[in-house]
Amino acid sequence: MDRLHKYIITFTLTFYIVSLESIAWANFNTGLEAYQKGDYKTAYSEWLPEAEKGDPYAQHMMGFLYASGRAVELKPEQTVLWWRKAAHQGFAPAQYTLGSLYRQGLGVPHDPQKAAKWIERAADAGYPDAQYDIGVMYATGEGVTKDLSTAYMWVDQAADTKGLGPGTFWKNLDKLLTPAQRLEAEHLKKAWSE
Repeated sequence: MDRLHKYIITFTLTFYIVSLESIAWANFNTGLEAYQKGDYKTAYSEWLPEAEKGDPYAQHMMGFLYASGRAVELKPEQTVLWWRKAAHQGFAPAQYTLGSLYRQGLGVPHDPQKAAKWIERAADAGYPDAQYDIGVMYATGEGVTKDLSTAYMWVDQAADTKGLGPGTFWKNLDKLLTPAQRLEAEHLKKAWSE
């Protein structure tokens, strides 16, 4: 096969893949527009095929439909199923949401360790609400070993991610830290952001 044929095949395959991704985003966005207008049946019909194909954005939104009973029967087990599928793909909002379910015991058994695992994964991915919550969990020892340096690092990182000043969330925590813990927290934060 000559170079021209290889190029044509490569271009055709690339175009086909990009076209499929564009169609998937179009379906997701159509569903999102419908959802925002309160047309949950259209949102459901647009998102379900994409969610079944493995789109984590659509899976996450399917979880919201089942959690709220919009266009579908309220089914906590379906909520958890869709959020778990998206979370297992590394989708940070779903990881945070699933962790929050375990933290509260909503639709799943209350499990602080699983909550911390999922919330910290979302925090590691840069999700600011998860960064804040895992910081609180480290400060209180909820589901993790209490560690004020790590708590400080996470809540400070949440402030940075949200574009707020350092220490915005934990001015009271700062009073609890020794100078060595504060220094350790700064090192942890620097290592995380590298």
